[in-house]
Amino acid sequence: MKGHLPGIRLLGAAGVLAMLLAACTSGVSQQEYNALKSKLEAAKAAVVVQSGSLQPIPANAQPTGWDTPESIRGGLTLFAKYDSSGPDAWDVKAHPVVYVSSEGMAKPFSPGKNKFAGLYIMDASNKEVVASATYNLGYEHTGAGHTVGTSPDGKWFYIGATVNIDKVSTPLVLIVNARTLKIDKALKGLALHHSIGFKDWMGRDRVTLTKNSGPDFILDPKDDNRVVKAITPADVAMLGHNYVTIDPTGRFYYRGLRPGSWGGAGEFGATGGVAKINLETGDMTYIWGLGEDGNPIGMAHTADGKFTYVNEAHGDAVYKIDNSTNKVVAKTNAGVAGPYGLTLNWDETQLYTIGKGEGSHNTGHVIGVIDTKTFRPTRDFNQPIVLGGSASSIDHGILHPDPKVNELWVSNMNGWETIVLDLNTREVKNYIPTPNGGDTHSGGFVRYSADWTGELLTDMGGPKAAVFKAKLPLVAAALTK
Repeated sequence: MKGHLPGIRLLGAAGVLAMLLAACTSGVSQQEYNALKSKLEAAKAAVVVQSGSLQPIPANAQPTGWDTPESIRGGLTLFAKYDSSGPDAWDVKAHPVVYVSSEGMAKPFSPGKNKFAGLYIMDASNKEVVASATYNLGYEHTGAGHTVGTSPDGKWFYIGATVNIDKVSTPLVLIVNARTLKIDKALKGLALHHSIGFKDWMGRDRVTLTKNSGPDFILDPKDDNRVVKAITPADVAMLGHNYVTIDPTGRFYYRGLRPGSWGGAGEFGATGGVAKINLETGDMTYIWGLGEDGNPIGMAHTADGKFTYVNEAHGDAVYKIDNSTNKVVAKTNAGVAGPYGLTLNWDETQLYTIGKGEGSHNTGHVIGVIDTKTFRPTRDFNQPIVLGGSASSIDHGILHPDPKVNELWVSNMNGWETIVLDLNTREVKNYIPTPNGGDTHSGGFVRYSADWTGELLTDMGGPKAAVFKAKLPLVAAALTK
C-alpha cells in the first residue's frame, strides 16, 4: 500500500513578483519598494513544501517487500512510500556543484519559525540558495533536521524527523528524491543523528544511518534503500557517539565507543575507544585509550590511509591512531572546548577542530587549528578562530571540494546559517542563512551533470574517492617542505 500526501504546493518568486509589479503603480515609498525587491531576490530559490498526513503502511501488510533480514534484526521498518516524481527543484546546468545542509526546527531566538524537518541547497561557487524544502507530515513535530546525508550518486538525501503518532513519539527517517526534493519513503525505528555516503571496497554505493548508542544501519541506495547491514549493541559493545567514518579503501567502518556511558567496561574501565569493523570479513578491532571517561566523536582519515585522528570531547583532546598497528601514537590539546567535528585541510598539514563545547556549555562558536607535523596547536596566529554571526553549538566542518577555493563550510545546530571560513585568511567569507530560520547540522558537496548524474564529493564523514585522489599530490608536496 502506498501512502498519500494530499497537499503539495510550490512556493516561488511569482507571488512576490506580483506584489512588486503592483507596488510600481500604487504610490508606495522607495523604502517599501526596495523591501519588496529584496523579498523577490530571496524568493528566487524554489521552495518545495510537502504537506499532509502520512498514511502508514498497516501492520498487517507486512512484509512490505522492502524488509531484509538485517532491517528486521535492527528494528528498522518501512513506514510509508510516496510518488516522488515531479519537476526539477533547481537547474543543475546553472548550479552543477552544490552544498546541501539540513534545516531543522527554528529556535525561539532565531529569525524564522520553521517547525518541520527540511533541507536547503546552495551553489558551491556563488553561495546562492538555489532550492529548499520543508516537510509537514501532518502530525505534531517534536524534533527535526539534525542531519542530512547524501547517497554517493547524489540521487537521495536523508533527513530525520520525530512526530507524535497516537500520542507516541515516533522517529522517522525521510528519504528524499534529490531531483524533486519530494519524499520517496519514510522509515520508522531510528532517531537519525548522522548519515554519510560512501563506496565500499567493491565500489558499491552505501549510506549509513546512525544514532547515539546505536543501532547503525548501512543501506544500498541502488536497491530501494534497503538495509544490507545492521550494527547493534549486540554486535559491538558500548556504542557511543555515532560520528561514523569510513577509511579511504571503503573497507573499514570506524565507530566511537564510550564504556563510561554503559557503566564501565570491565578491564577497560571507562576509557574511550573506537571500533574498527572490517566490512568485508566482519572482523572487529577495539582501539582503546582515548581519554578517561572518554567521549570520542569526530574522526578524520589521512588520504594515504595510514593514520586516523579522533576528537575526545570531554578531555578537549585529539588522538592520533596508527592504522597499521591500531594503536594510539600521539595526543594533543584540541585548542577548543568540547571538540566535535574534525577536518584535515587539503595538504593535511593542519587539522581543524570544531569547538562545539560538547559535554559542557554546548554553545561553542570557535575553531582550533593543529599542526599535524608537530602535533600541537599551531602558533602561527592567535587561536581560536571566532566565527561570529549566529554561530552557536557549531558541529561539523566540511571541506570544499576545490583546493583552489580552500574553504571550510561549518554547520551550526543552534544558529540559522551555514558559515563559510576562508582557510587562507582564517576569516569568515560568508554567512548563508537558512530560508526559514531553522538550524543546520552536517552537510555535503555534490557534483551533478546536466542529466542529473551525480557524485558525492565530501560530507561529514570526510572526502570521497575523487577528493582523496586530488589530495595525494598536495600531501606529498607538503612532506618535502
